[in-house]
Amino acid sequence: MTTTRAPHDASRNGLDRPDILQEECLLKRIVEPNRDCEYGCRHQFRVVRSVRDYQRAVPIVRYENIRADVDRMARGEASVLVAEPVRHFFLTSGSTGEPKRVPVTASLIRDKWRAFGTYWSRVFERHPSVNRSTMVMSLVESGAPTLTWGGIPCSSESAFWSAWSSGLSLRRTPLVPREIGSIVDVDARAYATARILLEEDLPLLMALHPSTLLVFLQKLSDFADSLIEDVARGGLGATVNVDDSVRDLVAARCPANPTRARELEALLHDDGPRLIASEIWLSLALVVCWRSPMLRPYLRLLEPYIGGAAQRDYVCMASEGVIAIPFDDVDEGPGGVLATETHFFEFVAEEEVDCSEPEVRLAHELEVGRRYVVILSTSAGLYRYHIGDVVRVHGFRGATPIVEFLHRAGATCSMTGEKLTEDQVTEAVSASASAIGIDLESFTLFPAAEPFPHYVLLVEVASPAQPQRLASFPGTLDREIERQNIEYATKRASLRLGPPEVWIVEPGGYAAWQRRRVMNGASPDQLKPIHLTRNASVLHEFEIAERIHADSRR
Repeated sequence: MTTTRAPHDASRNGLDRPDILQEECLLKRIVEPNRDCEYGCRHQFRVVRSVRDYQRAVPIVRYENIRADVDRMARGEASVLVAEPVRHFFLTSGSTGEPKRVPVTASLIRDKWRAFGTYWSRVFERHPSVNRSTMVMSLVESGAPTLTWGGIPCSSESAFWSAWSSGLSLRRTPLVPREIGSIVDVDARAYATARILLEEDLPLLMALHPSTLLVFLQKLSDFADSLIEDVARGGLGATVNVDDSVRDLVAARCPANPTRARELEALLHDDGPRLIASEIWLSLALVVCWRSPMLRPYLRLLEPYIGGAAQRDYVCMASEGVIAIPFDDVDEGPGGVLATETHFFEFVAEEEVDCSEPEVRLAHELEVGRRYVVILSTSAGLYRYHIGDVVRVHGFRGATPIVEFLHRAGATCSMTGEKLTEDQVTEAVSASASAIGIDLESFTLFPAAEPFPHYVLLVEVASPAQPQRLASFPGTLDREIERQNIEYATKRASLRLGPPEVWIVEPGGYAAWQRRRVMNGASPDQLKPIHLTRNASVLHEFEIAERIHADSRR
């Protein structure tokens, strides 16, 4: 995307002066309201009068630097990181096995809600037909909030928004009742959701991650024959694993409809019982989900299930805050305009992220084509917080950068939001090897896109291992990664990630790889084991003796 200038639009939205918007956001919505909380007193918020004052007074932090303060808030202590009461915590994966708790205040809810409103107003302008039925569909996740020691609710962010306001629905009654989202069995939840939606008018199909849509549409096709039978006779079939209250709800809402059943049967394709979204729902105008480059494996698999509907990127966001809002009137492409009115942003070039004193840039100081790690300050108690997301600058709207999410910083990988770290992988593989009684020479985990996104572990064993022990390696590894990373566990349970495989490397493979790295210019003193990489081409460095596939059953 080239640099773009739209003077009227930029002036109207303040996009020509992001420096002014950002300083106002920082001082009025972040610093001033929190000057008397413990963190504000510790860092002298009362004397902060400018961005530069703030940068001098407040250090860049990661979650582990503030975990103790967050834990105190979770126990119910007030005015620690933020003056406002903490209403909720968003749970997300941390760099260790223990999850992160992201504090949520009323101000943060308002900030995010305004950003969502900005996004949807643009969508409605381009696609007026979706205005009456916009919704966020929790198609594959369930679970009630837990409570901290101090009685504060904790949940994923998607579960929070669903419970708080039925997502972004403009209907008084959500298309998918909340009781359906509470079904524990993944297949039963997908089946019941599909059963209801097959008889609804659906101008918009939306989920944050394309894997959510993919799993749902795949399940809809897998269950096509029995779903059509249920549409014809009404309600849910006796084999669907739901309780009586759900069965009664669906029966009342979906009586027998043989005409619709005949319509659906005519849509089944000869190459398999695949149903295509734009053929099921003739009013379907738009499919919304994240479309960043790292999600291409899911987007490619999703394409045949969508049909002719337009596709659009969604708000670039994390549990900690909103990063960018797609403003372009053109659908399909990824990325959006930095959310300068929502939070305060700073940036460090990706290659400098581990430097002791990196150059920190503001929004208007970024360069097209460069990659930066986001440093975020919010109204909910995160100050100069190293969020770990890497974005690339595509261009500008006015003087405000247009950015797209690329990946997590450092030795991390995330195909569908699991945010695996190298430490987690090292712990999980070591624990797995110990549990099944084998010795490892070395190992490397990498993401594989085919046939469905999953992870592959390259392993060189130190001594010959019994076949039955190796056969149990993938399943043991799967369980150990789930123990280390709660989001990996969620994604595996909801079938958005396939089971891992273990590929046994021929003896001497890692030593030969190290020699090749030295020959290509790497210093022997700087060579470190690579236990996690996003680069799937690493497999071409090795001769594979055996491929061990996991049992796909959960």
